[in-house]
Amino acid sequence: MARSHRLLASTLAVVGVLATAGCAAGGEVNGGGSDVETIRTTLLTDPSTFDPALSRATDDYTTARLLYDTLLRRDDGNVLVGGLASSWEAIDASNYVFTLRDDATCSDGSPLTPDAVAASLARFMDPETGSSARSLAIGAGTATVTADDAAGTVTVSLSEPWSDLPVGVSLPQSGIVCAPGLADLDGLAAGTVAGATTGPYTLAAAQPAVSYTFALREGYDQWPAFATPLEGRPARTVVLTPIADDATVATQLMAGAIDLAPVFGDAVDRMEGASGFRSVTYTNSTSYLVFNERPGTVFADNRDLRLAVARAIDPSAVNDVVTNGRGEVLHTLASNALACVVDDPADAISYDADATNTLSGVTIRLIGTTGFGAANDYIAEVLRAQGATVEVNALDNATWSSTTGAGGSDWDMTLQGDVNIMGTLPSSLLRAMGPVTEDGGRSKTGAANDAGYAALLRAMSATDATEKCAALGDAQESILQRVDALPLVSTPGIVFMADGFSIRAFGDYLDVSTMRITK
Repeated sequence: MARSHRLLASTLAVVGVLATAGCAAGGEVNGGGSDVETIRTTLLTDPSTFDPALSRATDDYTTARLLYDTLLRRDDGNVLVGGLASSWEAIDASNYVFTLRDDATCSDGSPLTPDAVAASLARFMDPETGSSARSLAIGAGTATVTADDAAGTVTVSLSEPWSDLPVGVSLPQSGIVCAPGLADLDGLAAGTVAGATTGPYTLAAAQPAVSYTFALREGYDQWPAFATPLEGRPARTVVLTPIADDATVATQLMAGAIDLAPVFGDAVDRMEGASGFRSVTYTNSTSYLVFNERPGTVFADNRDLRLAVARAIDPSAVNDVVTNGRGEVLHTLASNALACVVDDPADAISYDADATNTLSGVTIRLIGTTGFGAANDYIAEVLRAQGATVEVNALDNATWSSTTGAGGSDWDMTLQGDVNIMGTLPSSLLRAMGPVTEDGGRSKTGAANDAGYAALLRAMSATDATEKCAALGDAQESILQRVDALPLVSTPGIVFMADGFSIRAFGDYLDVSTMRITK
């Protein structure tokens, strides 16, 4: 599940915001008048890094969005709007020109030049950097990034066509880092480099497992122009408190100790009955089983076994376990609402309620994040009922992410939670095809799927929407027929906001930088 992990940042000195941050972290209630200047919300756990390119999970993306601006931003309907770029042009599927706004600055007040933007983008797109989002942004090819300071432009040229590049440079991982950060990568990861950031906030204090405080930049005016303008004013201080338990989040909301936060599970029922709150619903994530097909695993070169596992699991029952029935059974590895999703899953992996003892004598090592604890246990029991011996290894999200991302043959299957911040189908399909994680890609299967990946690449070269969807249909069918992964359910996220606070969700993407005080 896309959540963040261990902390790299040390506690920083704070000037001018300690009193406000201390009140928020201590759980005091925000005042009711227009003098409120703080928004308090939650993380699941500590961020793993403050280097945007190396962000790997939801909490990392949250802090990156506060600290770093990107060339483009997502708006409603998956429409892109300008961020640091005032305009952009796709010359073809391999060449893109971005014209930068002329008033952008780094957090130390220095002008943000095309050269600086190009240097940051080139690092993000360099395979040596190891960004997990690189393949989302540019595919498996390489990128050449050039700047024209006189024209105020940055050009990205790809060795292989990739029509999703404009969406890729809206990702938090593509956040633009200024020169001081690029010169001190260890300090960048720790969040200690002055003048490294470009976004609306700077990191004012970091107290692991307690709170993270962000201060609004004086004079910042680089907000994107969304089609529907944001109402209210940005908080001068944002405090993020790590809280993993949904019941605790709900309690803190109702007590007035936090102002807005996503709530999941049974805690949603409590919040829906509480007065003084509004809510916004979005597709927080999708979930699907990924089979590890690397040599030495039980599923390597064994489609029949993968198929037997897939037919033993009822996605509707998983929906009840994971979302209390609030989710939707998936057709493919991404939300059913995305463009080009196949209408129905392949018949070959339909649930077989009549199957008996199909896994006798098989030992399966199921690795999972604790965020899916009940679902991991349910899947294990289902497979045991079919005769399998199932070893469940439930890990904190950080360890799970690093373990499954490293590849290896010491696990056989994982329940993958996928936060699709691209809002595009290839983002999820690449979890089961294309370059593998240990080679800098996204695929966790460790298996070659040449035909499916070739279809995805055809889609990324297409300029015609019908042609693109046809190719993506072939890519999806390939995953399903091969049984490299098993689609399960979408997980809705519901953000509850106390009166006087707001946040904007764009389809399946919750943008933390849109938090506003409206009272």
